[in-house]
Amino acid sequence: MDFAEFSQKYDIQLNEQQKAAVLAVDGPVLLLAVPGSGKTTVLVSRIGYMIFCRNIMPESILTVTYTIAATKDMRSRFEKKFGTEFSDRLEFRTINGISQKILQYFGRITGKTPFQVADKEASIIVKNAFRGITHRFPTENDIKNVQTAISYVKNMRLSEEQIKSLEVDVDKFPEIYQAYNLELRQKSLIDYDDQMVYAIKILESYPRVLEFFRDKYKYICVDEAQDTSKIQHDMINLLAGNRDNLFMVGDEDQSIYGFRAAYPQALVSFEKLHKNAKILLMESNYRSNAEIVEAADRLIQDNKNRHSKHI
Repeated sequence: MDFAEFSQKYDIQLNEQQKAAVLAVDGPVLLLAVPGSGKTTVLVSRIGYMIFCRNIMPESILTVTYTIAATKDMRSRFEKKFGTEFSDRLEFRTINGISQKILQYFGRITGKTPFQVADKEASIIVKNAFRGITHRFPTENDIKNVQTAISYVKNMRLSEEQIKSLEVDVDKFPEIYQAYNLELRQKSLIDYDDQMVYAIKILESYPRVLEFFRDKYKYICVDEAQDTSKIQHDMINLLAGNRDNLFMVGDEDQSIYGFRAAYPQALVSFEKLHKNAKILLMESNYRSNAEIVEAADRLIQDNKNRHSKHI
């Protein structure tokens, strides 16, 4: 089936920029999509094109989304457009979902039982660490600040020296951070950020595991890439490997989660990190009226460290 037949059969209606993105299957591609430009439509259509026109096995396609709700929405939209025949064979996952899968696979081949993920326990351990180091009871704001700082450290992969020089609204944070991680290990627990920390350590230290997942996921799509953290980018790049069939969709102008360790620099430096990378644009906003679009475009032109584009 060629693209024309595919478009007619499944009622795919795309502008030229969207069509170029759907057809970009091989090699590293960064799609810079402004708000309201139809990126989910393009992602779903591209997966359909890969399966029906390029005969790519659904099991070899990994789509990474920012939230669990987004994974469900994207699967639902794929099923609505293309039916259920292939949807169950596709993987739509958050980065934590991929990390847990890596931990479970490692546990199976080594016979080691993965640590349980702390949920409510993590907050209790934060309180314990805070009290043990500062000798006072934490306020809700104290707990929130500590948890945010812990997540930032792990997502940015900061060294001990970097942690010591980190400016946070928490007294004695390096000591609290150390006490927190120690109690987690003593209780055979990990937090949600540790899922990524341990998963990437496994991939970096065990070539057999890395090769298994590289062979499994020959094509990787990443949605909302501007909100992805450094450790998440590192893991995705590691999984992509030399094959580098990596399709990242994002927009550094929309990055608003720096306090959560979002790492839009990976988009700005995409061409440096990936040989023969393609940069594609989707600049047409279908969501807002002309006045809003024009005002937004004037505003983002003053942003620094960005690719040149317009809404």
